[in-house]
Amino acid sequence: MDAEWTASALFSPSKARVQQAQAKDWAAIEAWIAKKYGSRVPPFERNEDTLQALLTLANLNESADEQRNQIERIEKAALASLSRKQGGLHDEVLQVLQTELANETHLDTLAETAVALECASMTTQNMARDILLLNTSEFEMRQQLSRVEQQLTALQSESRRMQTLLQELARPEFEAPSDIVDNTTEWTRTAKTLKAKVIEYEERLAATRPPTSTNSLKHVYGKAMELQEQQQRLLEIENELREFRELPSEPRQARARLEEARDQLRTLTTKRDHLFEELAKDG
Repeated sequence: MDAEWTASALFSPSKARVQQAQAKDWAAIEAWIAKKYGSRVPPFERNEDTLQALLTLANLNESADEQRNQIERIEKAALASLSRKQGGLHDEVLQVLQTELANETHLDTLAETAVALECASMTTQNMARDILLLNTSEFEMRQQLSRVEQQLTALQSESRRMQTLLQELARPEFEAPSDIVDNTTEWTRTAKTLKAKVIEYEERLAATRPPTSTNSLKHVYGKAMELQEQQQRLLEIENELREFRELPSEPRQARARLEEARDQLRTLTTKRDHLFEELAKDG
């Protein structure tokens, strides 16, 4: 994240605050990932979309852990000394709480249950309702956590795919040729020569008189076809030159420019895949 602190950010308080907030978020995410995975943290791409997804996952995970711990405390406090009977969950919980309320030896358990439930009323109906609501909330949180884990799995898969693509792009065949400067000079010289020939042929065609025989027609047609081939060749060379014209003559600078283009390609690919996932999710 330090590389993103540019000179413009230093003179822009709002941008600096945004970057500070992102740095704090990344620090929290790294601590959470280290807590989950230890020293074997899986690789992932660091961008704004990944940060938002990981923040959402961390918040949902912490909420689910809190709900789970609260439910476990309630179950241990309220159901440890009870033998469950067959029947509906609502009737069962209500009957158990009523029994415990009548038994003075278990008033401590009942009080602990009420405190854990944060129940304002000590009536068994309210406590039973709160327990059922907690079970419902637990189920909903489990479902949300499952969906977030699926999203995390998809992000990890996409990260592995991008890492593989990056490794492929780093192979020698994707590096700029060492003779690119010489080739560019040669192509420029050839393009100038072809342009001169095209002008010469155009002047010859303009000075050509109307044909009076079949031989002259064939000659003019042949020259026209030759001119068309030369023009096509000129366009091909100009297209090739256009790709290398803006590259620096220094090989290191040329490689740096190539890496910038690769970064742009990866960014566009990530945005495209993200939009595709959003469309697929909406569909």
